[in-house]
Amino acid sequence: MTPLLERDIHLFDLDNTLYDPESRILEQVGRRMRQYIAELFSIRYDEADELCTKYYRQYGGTIRGLQLHHPEVDLNRFSDYAHQVELGHVGKDSVLKEAFLSAPQTRYVFTNSPLPYAERLLKHLDLMDCFDGIFSVELTGYQMKPDPHAFHTICRHFEFTAANAVMYDDQPDNLVTAKALGMRTVLVNRKDLEVHDACYRTEALPEFVSLLKLP
Repeated sequence: MTPLLERDIHLFDLDNTLYDPESRILEQVGRRMRQYIAELFSIRYDEADELCTKYYRQYGGTIRGLQLHHPEVDLNRFSDYAHQVELGHVGKDSVLKEAFLSAPQTRYVFTNSPLPYAERLLKHLDLMDCFDGIFSVELTGYQMKPDPHAFHTICRHFEFTAANAVMYDDQPDNLVTAKALGMRTVLVNRKDLEVHDACYRTEALPEFVSLLKLP
């Protein structure tokens, strides 16, 4: 049995992992975050951009920085505004859906995005019925990937051990944490990176998932 087939729990990041990054959905999210912050704090867009970038680098997400440094901000309102994006540029992937439904492993979405957005996007992609659950950023208390807290929390929430899991993500930092905790790791959709520390990599997730069928 191959190393990946030895693991029963497969965790999939959402954005830029389950769909082609060329759809640029996260660029929309980023613009809306900066617009919201610029208006909320009465600052210029470039100043909001600097703040968002700083918090992303420090904490893995702007919303965590707001939680820690700006408790007056309504995080739910901020998140809802930021994720009201157009999805017309990303389509259904019937090949990926078929691959998921043919693979016997338990699958969870593990995302730094909020639950309403995750559900909306998965429905748009026609992948909602491919997963056994969604673990969104609210469940981490906004201590999101790559913070080890997020990984420990999802393990407790769905009652599995890191040693029995595989993590698929487009962000190398998230995979570094996952690997350190004992997960096998798959870097997805990062043809721009030559050097990485993931156990595996793929720019063709449907074909990769199709290999997860038991012999």
